Amino acid sequence: LASEPGWRDGVPHTQNAPLNSGKGSAYEGGIREPMLVKWPGVVKPGVVCDKPLIIEDFYPTILEMAGITDYKTVQHIDGVSFVPMLKETGDTFKGRKLFWHYPNLWGNTGPGIGATSVVRNGDWKLVYYYETGKKELFNIRADIGEKDDCVSRNPKLVHKLSGELGKYLRSVNAQRPSFKKTGKPCPWPDEVR
Repeated sequence: LASEPGWRDGVPHTQNAPLNSGKGSAYEGGIREPMLVKWPGVVKPGVVCDKPLIIEDFYPTILEMAGITDYKTVQHIDGVSFVPMLKETGDTFKGRKLFWHYPNLWGNTGPGIGATSVVRNGDWKLVYYYETGKKELFNIRADIGEKDDCVSRNPKLVHKLSGELGKYLRSVNAQRPSFKKTGKPCPWPDEVR
């Protein structure tokens, strides 16, 4: 069971405190969702795992849980089975990068909302805003509320993560927003210093 971040008590962008912002945001309040798993005889009751995963991981996980190993798909499977985390036999996040891509303006406004792309590598998270070229860098383990933007203190890491994000977006032929005035596409994250 997974939940979707949303409004609570009619107050926008504060409902997921201590996480920053809410539904539709590139911040943790918009992308981090609680999840419960019940798999009798396999998942121990009351166990808590703080390792992240992404929605693409559900498909290969369900296939593995069902014992389906000989299958063919129309498209490439992007996710990774998190059965090892459920069984407490491994960490499928270790050494893995997670990506979120919101190339469109969908109507709402608020902190972290807009045409953005995000990469999470270990404890570090880079948010890139297409409209302005602004980048924000957060250490999620140390700053779950994303209050301390570390961009100015970590230019090499910003450059590295921007390169990883740009490479990934190109590899999946990601849609890129365009500037209204010129019609030209916004730069990729690694094209902005």
